[in-house]
Amino acid sequence: MDFVSMLFNEYRALVSLLLSLMVLVVVIMVWWDKVSFWWLNTWYAFPLIGKESRLAKDYETQVKIYDKDWLNTEVALCTDFAAHYEKVNKDEELFSKSQDYLGKVTENGRNNLHIFGWILIAALVFVEAMGFSYVLSGFTIPGASEKLQQQGAVGIAFIISVLLVGLTHFTGHELHANSLIKKAKVWWKNAKNRDKTTPELAPNTRINLDKTFEDDDEPQYKQVINRISTNAEVKPRYFITTITAIAILVIAVLATYVRGQVLEKMHIDEVNIQQNSGLYQEQDPYAEAPPAFLVEESKSADAKTDTDIWEREQKGGWGTFIFLAFLFILLQIFGILIGFKTGFAGKHSKDARKEIGNFKSEREFKTHYSRLKQQVARVAQKRLTNLQQRMNQKAETNCQDPKVLEVLEACGDRSFLTYMEDLGNAESRYDQSVRLREHQTLASHQAMKSTPVVATTNAVEAVEAPEAVEAMEARLKAELVAEANAKKAAETETPEQAEQRIRQELLAEIAQQKKPVETEEQMRDRLRKEMLGELS
Repeated sequence: MDFVSMLFNEYRALVSLLLSLMVLVVVIMVWWDKVSFWWLNTWYAFPLIGKESRLAKDYETQVKIYDKDWLNTEVALCTDFAAHYEKVNKDEELFSKSQDYLGKVTENGRNNLHIFGWILIAALVFVEAMGFSYVLSGFTIPGASEKLQQQGAVGIAFIISVLLVGLTHFTGHELHANSLIKKAKVWWKNAKNRDKTTPELAPNTRINLDKTFEDDDEPQYKQVINRISTNAEVKPRYFITTITAIAILVIAVLATYVRGQVLEKMHIDEVNIQQNSGLYQEQDPYAEAPPAFLVEESKSADAKTDTDIWEREQKGGWGTFIFLAFLFILLQIFGILIGFKTGFAGKHSKDARKEIGNFKSEREFKTHYSRLKQQVARVAQKRLTNLQQRMNQKAETNCQDPKVLEVLEACGDRSFLTYMEDLGNAESRYDQSVRLREHQTLASHQAMKSTPVVATTNAVEAVEAPEAVEAMEARLKAELVAEANAKKAAETETPEQAEQRIRQELLAEIAQQKKPVETEEQMRDRLRKEMLGELS
């Protein structure tokens, strides 16, 4: 404490500046979205050196975005503000997905540990660590001064506190994850006892916050396993718990032992001081020497008194040290319980809880983010309108190109919300094509598994069972159609139109031609060549 007081007294200005910077950094980190949006708007509005002034100089460069003519500067401005618009572009579907995800992983109602909880746990552990770190500093820094030992004690207490707070918190998380695994395994075993066709207890790694509804038809134990990290055997893990238990026991035992040794050392030093003071005690030369038996009795009485006092001090000291060790272990168990009751084991549970926040209903969620979207869109549109006006003023004075003037005159058709709407439509089309490819790939895999392999070229069998050949051809054509649709998904033609066109062409070809008997491999090669020819 003397070191801290000296630091504040002698370096008050420097310490105040550092603390102010730390507070400012924390505030910026907590409210980074608002701070960054404010700075973007301010930077665009700066006169002369602002980004709006610099973009207004380029009014001739045109680009085509989503089949529409835009100016490059307009796209640059909309892109800057689109990043902030996307952060608040949330609807009630996201709220439902987050609630569904937390419900399926049975973590609804849980929260992360608040910052004040972290401060409380850190302070408790630091105070407890200071109790024996000062004792340890005497041995870690032998021969050091009292002041240096105090500084060393603070450093040792800080290191121990950081390690213990982290270990106990992660141990609580590990125990919570193990509890979910055990719960899922119990449900799985119960279902397996009732139905022998119960599938394996293996996670579906495709499940995330956006695809949380895909396993609605699966049993509850499978929904839990899909959302937590497990090992290959789907068993609880106790790696961090073991390390934490060893660390707590070692620190408690060694700290108690060192305290006991310090107590013994203090007693030895006290005895030595008493003996040395007795040796140099002045004797009265004129006093009569006491009888020998009285001297012996006095010495034995003093020795017995000293022994009794030391025994009681020793028992009291060791009792105190054992109590402090018990209190230390109890405090670590308290930290583990806090880690067990807070935080999440689900892979996306933290994001889901962050999206839900303190909102109580979908309507409240939608209203809040609708208001934020309107604020961002209003500011972005204001900046875009100012930019377009500046470009029009410069073009009227310096530009003679009629095409450029025509594009500038049509600036009313280009707004920030129009840009965001076109961007959203493009993303929706891309998502639809991705989902279509995934669905077609999954369907083709299922068809390959369910359809028996035909590996014979016997013409008699083909005549006896013409339906099998036609079924094989239809299946192979369906697979090739899926591949063709996947390749043409990014072209101007939509996947639905491409699939419908190819299906009609294939049906017409099958109806007009009589196919000879072929093996599966020959049929696959022939159909692939025909499809590649049509696509090219």
